[in-house]
Amino acid sequence: TVVNRNLFGLRDPTSGVAGTRSGTARQQLTSTFGADITDVNLFTYTALLQQNGGNVAATNTQFAANYNTQSRALNQGFVDQILGQYDITANAQDPLFNFAVNTPINNRDAHIYGFEFAGQYFLGETGFGLAASYTLVKGNVGIDIAADPSVNTFALVGLSDTANATLIYDKNGISARLSYNWRDKFLSGINRGGDRNPVFTAPYGQLDLSVNFDLTPRFALGFEAINLTEEGVRTYGRDESNIWYLAEGSARYLVGARYRF
Repeated sequence: TVVNRNLFGLRDPTSGVAGTRSGTARQQLTSTFGADITDVNLFTYTALLQQNGGNVAATNTQFAANYNTQSRALNQGFVDQILGQYDITANAQDPLFNFAVNTPINNRDAHIYGFEFAGQYFLGETGFGLAASYTLVKGNVGIDIAADPSVNTFALVGLSDTANATLIYDKNGISARLSYNWRDKFLSGINRGGDRNPVFTAPYGQLDLSVNFDLTPRFALGFEAINLTEEGVRTYGRDESNIWYLAEGSARYLVGARYRF
């Protein structure tokens, strides 16, 4: 689950809470200058307030001298100067900095159930066969993508249906497998970026081939082809259009030899 937690006693100098430097900056920017609450404006005013020892009047004079009321922007040269000269460090008036943290916790009951079907069949002595399985997983442990992102969430990751089917040939010193493995969409994360953003991994299917030839009782040659379908990997957020990660897949081929001592 995701919970709010302070780490190492860190304090937040950007909170904007009343009684803090950033709180004074926020109040003065809106009431005195009608300025937007941007990172640049908030940092610059807070840095000037720190430089002037908390003197609001002196800070307002300095800020006004470099603020264009028409464009509603600070002089960029002045901003660069302030950014280069000052670092704003937290003090005792700043509130504790809370992080959204993934943590294991026994906070509720959940029910998971599933079924697995598997079978294997060979066609007499022809050497040909078929193996297949399907695993179904269900439960009340999914994530609500419409939930308020500021609310702590509970969900189990990594649960999905899976299936595979394999065509087999095993006779006369030749062993071959053509396998298709598939996994349905699943939840792979619940706190992307520390903002309780879910991460889903899209369905994935891969076709593989392996062939081994026993040339002698001791010596064999092998060939493998992995991901013949060149399937890619894709993860996304609350909607499939909210892409987190996308990677193209490619087929890989391996040739090997084995000698038995």
